[in-house]
Amino acid sequence: MASARTHHSSGGQAGFGLCLAIAAFAISAFLFWSDAQADTLAEPTEPQRIEGLVRLSEISEGALLIETVEPGVYLPAPMLATDIAIETAGPVIRTRVTQRFENPSDQWVEARYVFPLPADSGVDRLRMQVGDRFIEGQIHERQAARRIYEQARDNGQRASLVEQERPNMFTTSVANIGPGETIIIQIEYQDVARLRDGTFEMRIPLGLTPRYIPQAADFQLVAETGYPVPPSVPDAHRITPPVMAPSGEPGDQLRLPVTITAELRPGFELGAITSLYHATRIDRSQPGTARIELADGPIPADRDFVLTWRPADETAPSAALFTEEWNGETYLLAQILPPATLGTDTQRRPRETIFVIDNSGSMAGTSMRQARQALLDALDRLQPEDRFNIIRFDNTMEQVFPAPVEASPARLRQARRFARGLNAEGGTNMLPAMQAALTDDTPEDTSRVRQIVFLTDGAIGNESQLFNAIYEDLGRSRLFPVGIGSAPNTYFMERAARAGRGTFTHIGNVSEVSERMAQLYTALERPVMTQLDALFPEGALAEIWPAPLPDLYYGEPVFMTARVSDPDAMILLEGRLAERGWQTRLDLADAQPASGIAALWARNRIKGIEETRFQGANAAQVDAAVLRTALDFHLVSRLTSLVAVDVTPARPATAPLHSQDIAQMAPQGWDFGAVNRNNPVRHAALDTELLDRLQAHASPEEAALAAENGLALPATATPRQLFTWAGALLMLAGLIFLMMNRERRLW
Repeated sequence: MASARTHHSSGGQAGFGLCLAIAAFAISAFLFWSDAQADTLAEPTEPQRIEGLVRLSEISEGALLIETVEPGVYLPAPMLATDIAIETAGPVIRTRVTQRFENPSDQWVEARYVFPLPADSGVDRLRMQVGDRFIEGQIHERQAARRIYEQARDNGQRASLVEQERPNMFTTSVANIGPGETIIIQIEYQDVARLRDGTFEMRIPLGLTPRYIPQAADFQLVAETGYPVPPSVPDAHRITPPVMAPSGEPGDQLRLPVTITAELRPGFELGAITSLYHATRIDRSQPGTARIELADGPIPADRDFVLTWRPADETAPSAALFTEEWNGETYLLAQILPPATLGTDTQRRPRETIFVIDNSGSMAGTSMRQARQALLDALDRLQPEDRFNIIRFDNTMEQVFPAPVEASPARLRQARRFARGLNAEGGTNMLPAMQAALTDDTPEDTSRVRQIVFLTDGAIGNESQLFNAIYEDLGRSRLFPVGIGSAPNTYFMERAARAGRGTFTHIGNVSEVSERMAQLYTALERPVMTQLDALFPEGALAEIWPAPLPDLYYGEPVFMTARVSDPDAMILLEGRLAERGWQTRLDLADAQPASGIAALWARNRIKGIEETRFQGANAAQVDAAVLRTALDFHLVSRLTSLVAVDVTPARPATAPLHSQDIAQMAPQGWDFGAVNRNNPVRHAALDTELLDRLQAHASPEEAALAAENGLALPATATPRQLFTWAGALLMLAGLIFLMMNRERRLW
């Protein structure tokens, strides 16, 4: 009886299972039929034409496409190619940047591109090429230039505008690029090669590290007066262009290709020429000249191009003296490297060193590894008589010790453990860390030199707040920024170093860490040349910049520009080093002629005047002096812009104009995912109607990533109908097999 009951119960369960399998099979068949019906009903009889958008079948060449909600329909984005041609005469660099804006769509487009330039460069020329015609740009007060541009844009005229956002960040706007049309913009600027330890260096910024904008919650919201504190970065929207995730870059082509050629004519026989981060070919066929070009074709705009050169004769005088006659006046450029033996016999003084390390999200990846190693190398240079502390910051801040401590073996072991455990995450709230580092509990201590080594990529937008803090609280401290990564904010680094009476070091590769930190610490351990001054005969000098001349660290040259009234004067350069005097004489009659010196002097004058804003100067007087200088010398500045307008209207009055930002490339070595987790990347600026058509996603984070990626990826959907049938059949077969096996066991 027991066996019969078991057989009856098992047979009932098997029958029930078979019924379930048949029901599942029937439901799968119904779903397949309804899905097919929905697809059939959704297919239009003719493809719908959407203004401003294209289908893949309409793309005949490479293009950057942004996905939209309509399946198979995309938004073409403007494309940009850049060519950089460099010529040097002595240390003077003249660079022409050619930007080629291509509109692959069938709509009229306004394109905007934010790009970097050297922080001290003087942008003095803009040309716009339309067909075979060149339109020369004119310098105007910034707001007036924008009004000219916007009026031309609204009238359908082709126009271009170059504006300064920061001394190392500029924006090119190009209006009314016709369907399938290309407009070429040429920008020219003047710069100077830096001389250090007998090596000349030229840096061409190509990538922009996205700036962190502190939010109101990061600072005190109400001032002591009870009034709201103004935004930390009022122009944040202008310095935060969209950034494309590396996964969104086209795999078969460069989206922002850059070509570079350089011709060096240094005025002496060339020795070693080195490109630090890019492969190059060097042609030395002409005496005293070298031509450099990229060895592997165009490169991505994701890291700085750096070229160095040395004289063949290492004992040649490390001095450069050039003059230019411009508008009836003489302008001077001088770089003089004091003898390397100066101060080598001076005893090393004990020091108090505050190490500040940035471990925010923008440092994730290669930059964080470089910064950690740099900090560890710096700790190895400390002596038992030194004191030190470490401060790390992201959107929070932490000190390893409550106050600076002796560099004992136990303290150093604790500091090394802390350094090795640092990871990059969070925002870049630099101001509290800078203020903490500048806090000096023993300002009367003259037995030690107080130095702040600040390791960061400088990815901030509130530079002015940092400069104010440095000028207000520097005291006896000296500040030494160390720029980390492939595209650091050199404007912040260099100006912070000058305000902090220190020097700036750049580390662009992990392999450079030990060498660059050794150079920095050699400079920190040698005495500083102070009280530098250039003495001219009475009536020979009109104006000198920088003023005053900064302190000089080991390996650095005296650098100055001047406007002089006597081109044959004799200059006496003097300073003090370890309580001893140093002098050298310069005869202007021996100076070599060069072009562009006047523009460099004017740029230095603007920089010097701007710095007085942080020292309590009247803002209106600062603006007036900057504006007058920039207009007189045809320079782009904070208050002036270059604008070029084609007089002939091109866009029909009835045709709409779509405005788009060209997204930046993520800097090389950047961990985009780490940054995006903490600071989601903002959307590119698109026409409102087209923005409504962008693909909707499950979450805001996914939507932001998709809009930033923009690239149309290959369709990889699975054949869902086939998989539905196969799954149902396999489920039915499995249950029948299970039921038959169970019957065999029972009987």
